[in-house]
Amino acid sequence: MAGVLIGLSDIRYTKIVPGATDVTTAFANPIEKLAKAIEAKVTPKTSNAVLYADDGAAESTSAEGETEIELKIDALANTVYADILGKEINEDGVVADASGDVAPNIALAFRSLKSNGKYRYFWYYKGNFQLPEENYKTKGESVEYNTPSVKGVFVNSDIVKNAKGEGIKRYFVDEDDDGVAPEVIANWFKKVYTGSTTPTP
Repeated sequence: MAGVLIGLSDIRYTKIVPGATDVTTAFANPIEKLAKAIEAKVTPKTSNAVLYADDGAAESTSAEGETEIELKIDALANTVYADILGKEINEDGVVADASGDVAPNIALAFRSLKSNGKYRYFWYYKGNFQLPEENYKTKGESVEYNTPSVKGVFVNSDIVKNAKGEGIKRYFVDEDDDGVAPEVIANWFKKVYTGSTTPTP
C-alpha cells in the first residue's frame, strides 16, 4: 500500500552561503529547526500557451515558474525570524527591523507522514521568506491560539542540477519507495540532499 499523506513535521532550513558555486560550499551552514509544523500550502506557478491553427487549438505548451510555500507554524522565535529575514539582533537582544534588510536565500526541508506509517521527505533548494503578517487579539474567556504563517518563494537552483545541467527546484522521496537507500533517509535532515547527478561546475 502506497499510503495517503496525513501529517507534517520537522521543518528545517539552512542559509545558502552567498557566492557559492558548488553544493559543498553552498550548504556549509548548519541545518536549523524553523518551528513546529501545523500546515504547509505548496502552490506551483505554471503558465500555458496555446497555438491556434486551422480554426482550432493545434499546440499547447506549459512552463513551470516559481513555487510559493506558506507554512503555518506554532510560533516563530525571534532568533529564527532574524535569521530567515536578514534582520539584526542588537547587543541588548532586541530585534531590529530596518529598511535595508534583505532576506537570505535558504534551502528548506520537511516531511509528511503517510497512513502506512512511512514518510515522504522534501528538500527545496533556493528561496527566501517574506515578512509575515502579524495579528494580535486580547485574551477573552476562552484561549485562542495566535499561530503565525510565513510565506516563501522558491525557484530552480543554480547550484543543484541534474545530469543535463538544469537547475533542480526540489527533490522528494517516500522512504518506502523501491530502491531508496536507507542512508538517504537517515541523513535527510543531517545534510542537504543534493543527489548524485549534480555536475561539477
